[in-house]
Amino acid sequence: MAIFNKDNEQSVSSSETTIVARGATIDGVFECHSRLHVDGEVKGQINSKSIVTIGKNGKVSGEIVASRLIVNGLFEGNANCDGVEVLEGGTFLGKVLSKELMIEAKARFEGESKIKRDSQENLIEAKIEE
Repeated sequence: MAIFNKDNEQSVSSSETTIVARGATIDGVFECHSRLHVDGEVKGQINSKSIVTIGKNGKVSGEIVASRLIVNGLFEGNANCDGVEVLEGGTFLGKVLSKELMIEAKARFEGESKIKRDSQENLIEAKIEE
């Protein structure tokens, strides 16, 4: 069921989740306003105003700009998120710009981490320096 605001534009419910299923591959720029769960493969750029979760079977290579990133599978690239979690069994290879970084025991993190300052809050599309 669609939800509309006073301007008759469709509004996204916080409970909606977009799923990239196991066996599916996306190559290019992927934009979404809802939560995103990746069990397949995404190559390129993901822009989300919500939470991006990479499942155990998921692989993402490229750049992610999101409010939060949860890695339970494989991520290779640059992430610009308010919070990043690498769960047990998850692998993060690359650079991260975030306010919070949590790495669980038996998770793998190889790369660089920079703290996202308050002055960078409004720069959600800021790129991580190479």
